[in-house]
Amino acid sequence: MASPLRVLIVEDSPRDEELIARELRRCGYDVAHRRVETAPELRAALAEGDWDIVISDYTMPSFTAMDALAIVREASADTPFIIVSGSIGEETAVAALKAGAHDFFLKDRLHRLAPAIARELKDASIRRERRSALARLEESEAQLRQAVKARDEFLSIASHELKTPLTPLMMHLDRALDAARRWRGSPSEAGVRKLEEKIEIAARSAERLAQLVATLLDVTRITSGRYALSPAPGDVRELVRDVTGRWRDAFTRSGTALSVEADQAIVGRWDATAVETILNNLLSNALKFGEGKPVHVALTRDAGWARLVVQDHGRGIPAEDRTRIFERFERAVPSTHYGGFGIGLWVVRQIVDALGGAIEVASEEGDGSTFTVELPVLPPPGEDGC
Repeated sequence: MASPLRVLIVEDSPRDEELIARELRRCGYDVAHRRVETAPELRAALAEGDWDIVISDYTMPSFTAMDALAIVREASADTPFIIVSGSIGEETAVAALKAGAHDFFLKDRLHRLAPAIARELKDASIRRERRSALARLEESEAQLRQAVKARDEFLSIASHELKTPLTPLMMHLDRALDAARRWRGSPSEAGVRKLEEKIEIAARSAERLAQLVATLLDVTRITSGRYALSPAPGDVRELVRDVTGRWRDAFTRSGTALSVEADQAIVGRWDATAVETILNNLLSNALKFGEGKPVHVALTRDAGWARLVVQDHGRGIPAEDRTRIFERFERAVPSTHYGGFGIGLWVVRQIVDALGGAIEVASEEGDGSTFTVELPVLPPPGEDGC
């Protein structure tokens, strides 16, 4: 079976074009060819299609093979370029090869053309594969550099964020210990209150530290592909009530009103840890960016979906930031003004995706944000036929 071959012939003689095509057919090629004889025609032909090889006469009325070679090189670095001329001197031939031509032949030696084309097509394929491999290597290196940069940025943020609650924790524990030693044997009511206050501050710092460590663990599990879901029968309403109940003290201390609307039982199979992580991150954001204004949490059911809404009335999110806030290390606010890793919403989105759900945000600058999470209600064992 003849091998298909698309040949672009730069030649001012139709007769010589046909001689080249006939020789290639004789050698087993199914030739599709086109002849051009000016620079504009050559550029148009290169733009219109992919050519396996370019064969060029050396001298034509409008331009030379060297001009044609420069145009072909601009369009494709890998396309073989062979010169076939009626007469060409040795010095001229050497100059053409140095300029990038792959071979040259006299027109009375066309029997050498087909083997040369087979060789050049093979070499071109190798060049393309090498170029593709280099491109993949460069892409991998770029991704690696990006990953290293992300790691360094993450470690920098993590070290700062972990240190933030750790410093007051150690300080207040030391002061509480000193106070306990001073008041040993004669505790007064005022002394006990001071001791309780310092222990409470230390406890809050420890709680913050525990939250940061939990976030780190979530990121590690997600990025390593080890985030495993463990759904169990239960009522997601109770999970929401439990999590919001644990946040009430923090909201009260900040002067932020927290209202919860979760009246409808939604029984199914839920991964409690996943749901808690989602709600913890959304409440943390609402408290941080809500500017002390009321925060509302609502849980409703819509057919086979549980819809969880967390709404604040704070600074809001600019339109251009509403997509990227779900990416790693992305923030809609300066990191110098607000703490955190910048990965909370990324963690939420990853977990929501793993649960087969969806998350979206509606927001206006200066008028707060509303995060809506929809999770599928998995039927309890036995109700789905399993």
